[in-house]
Parts: sequence; structure tokens; C-alpha cells
Amino acid sequence: MAAKLVDEDNVPFEEILKAVSENSEKVLRVLDAMNLGRSIVKPDGVYRIFADGTEKKVASGDFPDKKLKKLTFQL
Repeated sequence: MAAKLVDEDNVPFEEILKAVSENSEKVLRVLDAMNLGRSIVKPDGVYRIFADGTEKKVASGDFPDKKLKKLTFQL
């Protein structure tokens, strides 16, 4: 069931998550098909990992894992 934008406050949260997940999967399929790579953050920098397995560092830095005390988000 597709909800209209004016009804966005009444859309069940599960439906929103499902729509976001489906669109994310479509984007990843296109990125893989065009071999544009996926961005991965590691402790020593940001990398692009391509469909053929090659890896390229695009940014250096210190990216430690951080634990969130409280998880909140807005749509």
C-alpha cells in the first residue's frame, strides 16, 4: 500500500523502513553494475571497494568506533 506524502505522519514505521531498504538495495545494485564501488569506513581511513575486489583509500584519518548511548533519529 503506497501512502501519499500528505499522510506521512500516519504511515506505519515498518512500511517506511521497508521502502528505504528496497531503495537502498536498488542503489547498491546500480553501484555494483557500474563498478563505482562502495564506501567503507575503517579505523585508519575511508575506502572504496569495487566489484572486482580492488580497494582504494580515498581519505586518511583516525576513525575510532564510537558507541551511542541513545539511538534517536528523525525522518
